[in-house]
Amino acid sequence: MTLWLFFAEGGWGMWPTLLFGFVAVGGAAWFAMRPEPRRLAFTGAMWLTLAMSMANATWTNLAAVCSTLENPERVPDAELVRTLFAGLKEASRPAALGGVFLTLVPLLLAVGALRGRSSD
Repeated sequence: MTLWLFFAEGGWGMWPTLLFGFVAVGGAAWFAMRPEPRRLAFTGAMWLTLAMSMANATWTNLAAVCSTLENPERVPDAELVRTLFAGLKEASRPAALGGVFLTLVPLLLAVGALRGRSSD
């Protein structure tokens, strides 16, 4: 498994997830370096935008899997279960990518909160 294959399996929704993830992590790093409330508000809003982007991409992928599975000409009954699991794997890629960012952002915010308290 290469990173490119992982990204390609996730479909178009990987792009906004990646973009919003980088912006959210950048905002959190900015807050960690200089803890100011306005930076925290921006980062929180970007964290939420990232979460919504992940959810939208994952649900869109799940809809594509269901659309494919409903047509017996595209997926014969004998291949239904294997195709379902392959589709679910690919549909989960945006959530897996975004989960990395959703974890890093609060970690950096915690560093900023600690630094903000020590400067008081």
